[in-house]
Amino acid sequence: MRTNWLWDSRLSEREVKKILKDVAHPKFDIYAEKLFSRTNDPVIAFNVIDRITFCKKWPAIKKRLRKDAWIRPRVAFWQTIYERVLDKLNEDGINVRKPWEPDAPKDRMNIASQIKSLRVKLGYTQEEMAKKLGVIQQYVSKIESGRENITIDSLKHIAAVLGRRLVIKLS
Repeated sequence: MRTNWLWDSRLSEREVKKILKDVAHPKFDIYAEKLFSRTNDPVIAFNVIDRITFCKKWPAIKKRLRKDAWIRPRVAFWQTIYERVLDKLNEDGINVRKPWEPDAPKDRMNIASQIKSLRVKLGYTQEEMAKKLGVIQQYVSKIESGRENITIDSLKHIAAVLGRRLVIKLS
């Protein structure tokens, strides 16, 4: 029996599930887009695609969905689901990252966490912080996520903006 979200597909549900198990399949994005644009039931969706794959691929799927104005409300729905699933996976100790993103070193993640918590404590948004640093918001995001390996000069500048002084302790 075909599920409603596959109404225009020539493939069976079994064949589509097989495609959605293989992120390297050339039709993965097409069928993922159909799934998330045509259903708003996480039970149905996660019966077809696993949560980790969903979290890894959601940014690309979301980009495809945003091209259609009619689907935008669904994008907001699935974005909320994505955030909740990602939080749950992180709580369970499952690090969901894109395959091309290496794990950041612990020291860098520690510094990134300190920067973010100070920024939040001071009530700055990433955009406000970026303006104070003279950079774009995406750079602040990269720093806080540990994807940016910043220099000591940059750390001193960030510390000054946060009203702190830079102290380096080697253990």
